[in-house]
Amino acid sequence: MKKALDDLKSFITVAMILVLFVIVFANIFGIVLSDNILILVTNLITAVFTYYFTKKEKDEEEK
Repeated sequence: MKKALDDLKSFITVAMILVLFVIVFANIFGIVLSDNILILVTNLITAVFTYYFTKKEKDEEEK
C-alpha cells in the first residue's frame, strides 16, 4: 500500500478498485444506484487499466 502513495499508476489502480468495491457493496446493502454508474465506472477502469498495463516503458523501447 505504501507503494501506491509513491507511484501514480499504483495509486490510480488502488483508487479505482476501491471505487468499484464501494459501488458493489452499496448495491449489496440495498443502496440503489443507477446501472449507468456501474457501467461508466467499469468502462473507465477498463480503459485506465488497459492504458497503464499495455504501455511500454521507455527503457524497453530503447533496447
